[in-house]
Amino acid sequence: MKKLNLILLGSLVFIGCSSKNFEPKTFINKKLPQKERNSYLQDYTKNTLTFKELKLKYTTTSFFDDGIRGEWVYFDEEGNKLEKFVKVNKDLAKRGDKLLLIKEKKVVKMPYLIASATKKNNLIALVFENNSIGIYDLNKDKIVFYKQYPNVLAAKYLKSSPLFYDNLILFPLLNSKVAIYDLANNKFLRDIDLADDNIINNIIFMKIVDNSLFISTPSRLILFNPNFLVNYNADIKHIIDYNGYLYLFLINGKIVKLDTKLKKIKEIKLPFADFFAPSVCNGNIYTIANKYLIKITPDLNVTVYGGNDFDLDSPLNIKNCKIYNSNKVYFIE
Repeated sequence: MKKLNLILLGSLVFIGCSSKNFEPKTFINKKLPQKERNSYLQDYTKNTLTFKELKLKYTTTSFFDDGIRGEWVYFDEEGNKLEKFVKVNKDLAKRGDKLLLIKEKKVVKMPYLIASATKKNNLIALVFENNSIGIYDLNKDKIVFYKQYPNVLAAKYLKSSPLFYDNLILFPLLNSKVAIYDLANNKFLRDIDLADDNIINNIIFMKIVDNSLFISTPSRLILFNPNFLVNYNADIKHIIDYNGYLYLFLINGKIVKLDTKLKKIKEIKLPFADFFAPSVCNGNIYTIANKYLIKITPDLNVTVYGGNDFDLDSPLNIKNCKIYNSNKVYFIE
């Protein structure tokens, strides 16, 4: 009985600790200007997300607008008509197995559901939802390379996009691998397996910073150099690159500043902080934790603002000094 009581007490302590939220010792009341707006959030999960701002417009499908023969279609922030497509980047939008070339106003049908895609000149590099990859040549109107990998049931984190890197294409797969294709010789080179201790996660960050290639899963960030590899192991939720530095937002409430050699410059901890959607605004990084807006300088000095009723159960992101949350837009500066 005594043993059972100890087990129950331990469980209660664990539950109590796991449900704690970030509460700053001091904060500044700052109610942000806001307005309601029709907007659309895509690729939202509790872990991370990306925001693609779309506007709904009513367009008629007949000469007379009788309120019946019409439809709501999406336009992006540049005014490009996307129909029902979801914007992937400035060049492409997707809808199931169809890809819209935004500037060309051309739709290309692919063989499988599209997870992510990147366009450069006449080539489109694709990662499909079934964890296969391909290269589509617009000049030939066909897929010129395709490779299938074992299927993955679900991606825990937001998917990264293929990257054109010199004469290579890097494909971020959904099973902790990066596939490399050689454009100069038109052949597949090899896979890089980033799985850590048999834990399979998708690639969440793949970018060139100061001429160095960085790739990350939720468990480690890797610097690729022609002569060596550098690992930084952590429970990573978000990565921001700004002014030649990498800022890691970790699951345990830590924010770590690294240089491009992955040397730690500084680290701070905000106990129990669950960071949402960090983004750069006017030289500082802003994020949200437990309904508090947090301003972080490049030197990791922190100012916490309260007074705003963010809905953390709804999709939320920060873009261009605006916070998009549910049907509201908050203006930071």
